[in-house]
Amino acid sequence: MAFNTHGSAGQEDGKERPVIDFDAINQDIVETAGLQERETLVGYISQVVDLGTQELPDAENTFTGTAEDEAKIIAEQPDTYFKDGFDYETKKAVRLKCYPQKPQPCVAFAVDFPEIIVDKGKFFGDSSPLPLRLWLGGKFYTEGSGMVVGRPTPLKFTNLDKSRQTKVWSLAQNSLPYKMAVGAKIIKNGEAFLPERVDELIGKSLQFAAQVYFKESKGKQYYTEYVNFVGALGRGQKEAEQLTTPYVIEFTKENPEEAIRNLSSHVVNTMKRASNFEGSAIQKQIEAFRGHKPSATPAAETKPEGKAKGKGKAQPAPQPAPDHDSFDDDTPF
Repeated sequence: MAFNTHGSAGQEDGKERPVIDFDAINQDIVETAGLQERETLVGYISQVVDLGTQELPDAENTFTGTAEDEAKIIAEQPDTYFKDGFDYETKKAVRLKCYPQKPQPCVAFAVDFPEIIVDKGKFFGDSSPLPLRLWLGGKFYTEGSGMVVGRPTPLKFTNLDKSRQTKVWSLAQNSLPYKMAVGAKIIKNGEAFLPERVDELIGKSLQFAAQVYFKESKGKQYYTEYVNFVGALGRGQKEAEQLTTPYVIEFTKENPEEAIRNLSSHVVNTMKRASNFEGSAIQKQIEAFRGHKPSATPAAETKPEGKAKGKGKAQPAPQPAPDHDSFDDDTPF
């Protein structure tokens, strides 16, 4: 990455920093990508990033019981509460059972689409045509941290044997990494897929629903990215051509300098919110390669929002995650 700008003019070490027109970048991406309408595309997982231990938003599960059932559950489980919600798949109003989740190790996945080439680098003074890169989990703006991963992927495992007669520890079958592992034919459905195997997803080609467009809200246009896992490649579909070097980025190990420099800002901001970021190997690498210092406010001093009562020191999970992004990245991806 040639430039480490933050979208404003100024001086650093006596050198004038360029003004970056992020509106122009957004417009160029939307026009070049041609994804104003949602499409299913073949992409490959270009980055698997360890986000550290993150505070999670309260779990929300559809509940079909009665008011009496709710009262009984609350009496037995005081941290549980209920609220009205909406099922976006069935497009119907639902009742939700909600409860706090413990902080969990989390990851983020980047997906590159080689059929769509964009050139963010030209706006930073160094043309670099690259595949469109979208991040599963979306982005969300928070006070203090800026843009962060909207829905970090937790590496929470469970016993796949519902009878509990045996112990088959694995990520849950409805979790994103598990579904992608099945789609990539790393495992068969029903087999165990443990968190330490998540790196096996790197470079795998799968089908994703993608959209890049401007969404209107309260009279304003917001640059919006959407990406979601759809499934395995269909019969006759070819794997995506890898035009970038896939990377696995870990918290506790040395990572390639190029990988750290080209990390999306919203991913770095999320790492800094982890309870185990302070003193970690990744903190030292970020400071060395990107010049970013940790937040002046320790995570432990930030009070969690909502009803979550996890004991970890991670900062509160962003919730809910919107589907529009204010582009603030300083990388050409």
